Amino acid sequence: MLTFLSLFLAFAQISVGGPTQVQDPAYPVRIRILERNASRGGFGVRMWGRADIVAPQQQGFDYESDCSEVFMVSHGEELYSARWKKQDQQLEMLVSRMGTGKSNKCVLKADLKPYIYEFENGGIVTRPLAK
Repeated sequence: MLTFLSLFLAFAQISVGGPTQVQDPAYPVRIRILERNASRGGFGVRMWGRADIVAPQQQGFDYESDCSEVFMVSHGEELYSARWKKQDQQLEMLVSRMGTGKSNKCVLKADLKPYIYEFENGGIVTRPLAK
């Protein structure tokens, strides 16, 4: 699978990015990407998956995006910086371009959930929002 993804990304000339090293104060929403799927279409790469808003509040959401960079899932305490482009509908997230110290903006269409997502026993489960 990894070889196929590597060949796919090389053929498509698509770069891979991750969270920025420093959280940008202009992007106060902190996001943890738990799951990311991708497929190539006629207009680029379509991505979808599950994520959590970690701050300023906790909230799970499903997303989809057509960004020019494939972004990685979060590991450990890695968080993406984001801000609402359309409140509760679209998030603009910063994705670091590897090896450059620069970042691109990526818009995620968000479907907010009344719970958060967490990893448990190798899978994703839901937990009620803290009150």
